[in-house]
Amino acid sequence: MTAELVDLFADHGLAANPSYIADFDRCQPAEAISKHREPWHWTMMPFSTDDFSGVMLAAGPESVAPQITYPLDLQGWHAISFGIHPTSHTESDIAQFLVKLTTDKAFSILTWQLPSGHLSLGQQRSDAPRTDGHYKRTILEEIYWKTADLTDQQIVFRQLAIRIGPGDRLGAIRCGPIRIACIKLVPLSDREVERLQADRDDVDNRRVYAFNDIGGMLQDYRPTTAEEICRHIEPYRDSDFSRIYWEMGGGDVMSYPTDIAHTMGDLAAPDYPRTYDRLNIESWNSLREQGIDQYQVALEYAHEIGLEFHACYRAGAWTYPTVMFGRRHGFYRAHAELQCVSKDGESIPRISYAHRETQDFVLSLFREVVTKYDVDGVCMMYNRRPPYLCYEAPLVEGFREAHGEDPRELADDDPRWLQFRAAALTDFMRRLRAEVDAAASNAGRDKRLNITAFVLGREADNFLYGMDVATWAEEGLIDTLVPYSPAPLAMPTASDTWSDPSEIEPFVAAVRDTPCRLAVNLMPYHMSPAQYRRMAAMLYQAGSEDLFCWSSGSGPNIHSPRVGRANYWPSWTALRRLGHYDEIRSWIDAGEPNLEPPVIPLRTLDDWNMDYVAPG
Repeated sequence: MTAELVDLFADHGLAANPSYIADFDRCQPAEAISKHREPWHWTMMPFSTDDFSGVMLAAGPESVAPQITYPLDLQGWHAISFGIHPTSHTESDIAQFLVKLTTDKAFSILTWQLPSGHLSLGQQRSDAPRTDGHYKRTILEEIYWKTADLTDQQIVFRQLAIRIGPGDRLGAIRCGPIRIACIKLVPLSDREVERLQADRDDVDNRRVYAFNDIGGMLQDYRPTTAEEICRHIEPYRDSDFSRIYWEMGGGDVMSYPTDIAHTMGDLAAPDYPRTYDRLNIESWNSLREQGIDQYQVALEYAHEIGLEFHACYRAGAWTYPTVMFGRRHGFYRAHAELQCVSKDGESIPRISYAHRETQDFVLSLFREVVTKYDVDGVCMMYNRRPPYLCYEAPLVEGFREAHGEDPRELADDDPRWLQFRAAALTDFMRRLRAEVDAAASNAGRDKRLNITAFVLGREADNFLYGMDVATWAEEGLIDTLVPYSPAPLAMPTASDTWSDPSEIEPFVAAVRDTPCRLAVNLMPYHMSPAQYRRMAAMLYQAGSEDLFCWSSGSGPNIHSPRVGRANYWPSWTALRRLGHYDEIRSWIDAGEPNLEPPVIPLRTLDDWNMDYVAPG
């Protein structure tokens, strides 16, 4: 890197040597820690490495350890990382803990990577970082958290605890096991502080957007306080993210208190196909009983840390299969006449946007959310999943009148039929533009609200399902266009990634010479820091002005496809700075220096010599 451009990835660009704090027996209150395993306590575990030794802070999957504070007694700015002893699948599939400074309003959720099982012969011959369980038991992994002024601050730790049953009986609370070995601190010079603050003030780098799956947050973490909601926004502070897209709902089930449709609380059932569904509803009902509007809480906290807040709607979420909750009530059950119809005349489990009644209902929801909340924009999520119109009577009759033919007798991809059908969804988008503009004006907004269309990642697929994105951009109906990935129907397959710049060219062409911005979605969910940087560089060079992160913030199990990205495990250190294209380009030109987090070999843990594996 040049002297003028310093890579601020984690603490890599800092000149000072690190110090390691490992005396967690100083934590307060003292009665919350014990030398032996006890419920409702942290356990002290002596350990040693080649360079330092100390007392590790540990809690198990059923410990329900209380909040605890480490007294720092420091001055000035420091980069803060933690050395953790990785837990394993045999302990829990939760690999997270909570931490904050005393003046922080919300905890941060820090995540590490669970071991991947036994080391294979292929891994033995690879230069890739080892992730097998036997190896991970012998190391401390470093997790970079943030860089902050530690003057008069203390560090507060909390075990991640998710209530899954009533009372305090064993198993009622699901905890993330955790072993925190050390706090790594790197002090900043005055010049380095100036450089960091100037970097944070540079808004030109803030071109990454996040989407939060509200259902995932409620059912994965079961939050019951406003602070627990804010935890899912806190990671974006001082990052390259400028927007958060927060789900307002889908179909006729909303994630805010609505006067028009249903809420999650209306979905209560005597029995649930998934535990997640029960936890989702319990969380929603607990918040509402306390008078907490999670949507307002999220919006206010997003604005407080400098994020735009965009309300997004799942266009196809009117009903689900029985094994996935079987949501078939309300609007869908009451309006069988509005369902999509196949070429053969069979009903399809979707509501059609070809019908004016459907459009009117969806527009009323957007009108309500724009009126109730100070949102900065709205988003139609067409990526999850089409169809949104098929061969419904208004379309068939309209085409027959215009062309003198029955579209059901034409090929599925007949261009005349696809163009005609797309006009119906374009009509809806025109109405959405007018409705959002009018609602914002009536609410006294002095700035036009942004409209985002989240679409499929292949031009032919979008047109097949009625999404004429080029016309939407040309007419000014949308301000941001987000293609999901080249995977068919946005399904998680081997093609769920951008492998060639030519794949986004149709979208670059669609927004060319229009005010609409292109923000390509980064897929797959999980990439190494280096892979994220390479992907971002390729997409920027291909013409993406901004980047989008689908499912950025939910999921305590990092091996689940539901896992969020903004949870501080290694890839987040790169992802939080992906708006810095010059920094990425300089890293590539320098030969892609290693971005993997450091590891520290353990010599002893409690009374065990780490040279010896546990007996099988």
